[in-house]
Amino acid sequence: MEQTPERRLPLARWIVVLPRYARTVLGGVIGLASALLSAVLAAAFGEERLFISNLPLLAVSVVGLLLGWVAAAVGFILALGALIGLAAVGGIPSPQAGDLLRLISFALATPVIIFLLRSSERFRASAIAARDSARLAHREADSERASLELARQELSLALVTAERERARLEEVAEAIPEPLIVYDDGLQGTYGNRAAMRLFGRSFVERPLDEWGRTTEPRDEHGLALERDEWPQVLAQSEALRRRLILRIPMSGRDVMVDVEGTPIPGGGAVLLLRDVGKEEDERRRLSRFASFVAHELRNPLAVAKARTELAQRDPNLPRRAASHGARALESVDAAIGILERLELYSRADSGNVEATREPFDLAPALGKAIERLRTRGSEREIVVSLAPRVSVVGDRPLSEQAITNLLTNADRYSTPGAPIHVEVEAAEMVKLRVIDEGPGIPDEIAERLFLDRVAVGRGLGLGLFLVRASMDAMGGSVHLERRRPGAVFTLRWPAAPVRDG
Repeated sequence: MEQTPERRLPLARWIVVLPRYARTVLGGVIGLASALLSAVLAAAFGEERLFISNLPLLAVSVVGLLLGWVAAAVGFILALGALIGLAAVGGIPSPQAGDLLRLISFALATPVIIFLLRSSERFRASAIAARDSARLAHREADSERASLELARQELSLALVTAERERARLEEVAEAIPEPLIVYDDGLQGTYGNRAAMRLFGRSFVERPLDEWGRTTEPRDEHGLALERDEWPQVLAQSEALRRRLILRIPMSGRDVMVDVEGTPIPGGGAVLLLRDVGKEEDERRRLSRFASFVAHELRNPLAVAKARTELAQRDPNLPRRAASHGARALESVDAAIGILERLELYSRADSGNVEATREPFDLAPALGKAIERLRTRGSEREIVVSLAPRVSVVGDRPLSEQAITNLLTNADRYSTPGAPIHVEVEAAEMVKLRVIDEGPGIPDEIAERLFLDRVAVGRGLGLGLFLVRASMDAMGGSVHLERRRPGAVFTLRWPAAPVRDG
């Protein structure tokens, strides 16, 4: 086996730069020279025949140590051949019987030395390879140790970040006014915010699921008991849900109706958000009563202010600038009266007592009045009207004007800037008035609840379409979302008025 320079003895490092064949030739030359030198020394010293075998043996050993066992083997072969040749041709003076024994001992002992040199080189190479492997393993272990330390630091940082985020999420959850409960993948409650603790108590969250079911007796909104697979904690593990339930509060034993929204947690678990429907109904009734009170108390003062302003406008000596301010004041009073009318209508619609007449009236003047109301609110958007002459419907004209105004206001609010609003009227057994905008449209999740109380797409309180539906239903008409997007299309329908003779 050829050795690299770093695997040689220190004294031979200057030799190993030689190619392998050169070292082999050098070993042969040294072996041959040792044989010749031994013959010369034997002739010079006479009886000292030990040179014949010892000098070549020493030379081959040194060659093996310095140049490797291959060079030693070549040197041995050439030295042995030279000694045999010299003995044959008389190159060794006065041959003796012991010379043959010395040659035989040299021929037998030297291969053993070469074999030991070869084994030693292999052992040294194996030892060096093992040492290099150990060093490499040590470096890899150091690298792995550094990687583990870096991973430990990253894990510590992740844990600190996760703890900080958990604290923030807990702060957000505590700020939510509705009860919020978190369940793990084993259907065990792990967290409830203050609202949940205040309404239901800690046992509501921490009870095992079967005990929770026996205590709360979950039922649907009609009072029918739910199977275990229909309980919100179970359903919300795999899919989002929204439903209304009746639950018994463990602390007081009273029943409450709640709207439950459930969301699965990635990796297992669910979050439930519960809204007390009874509490919302109480708030709605209070809002309705307040709206009615405000509309009733402010209507008369505003009517008086309007009458006096109109009377002042009739004074022929009124300066032009004052007359202009008076006209603006009348517009503001009309706008305030319109707000009060909507508040009063909301109060009546919320209680289901919208009063509406069902009388024939021309649709064109009502549409014109609605456009005029839109203008008084500051809109300058173009309105393109397609209306056949003398289209009459049956319904309540003031409520119809308000309904058309609400649809025009929404179209003006959400249409692309500069785009016109199109109004189309189709006369048939049911007269249809379509309001078409050029806005982005209405998302599906909003469209499903668009005519419910307090559902807003963007700006506003979300009462307009609720009042439109209540008004149209009260007069025997209807309102529909005919197209969701692109560009929303709302349609109002009234029964067509009978055609009058003459």
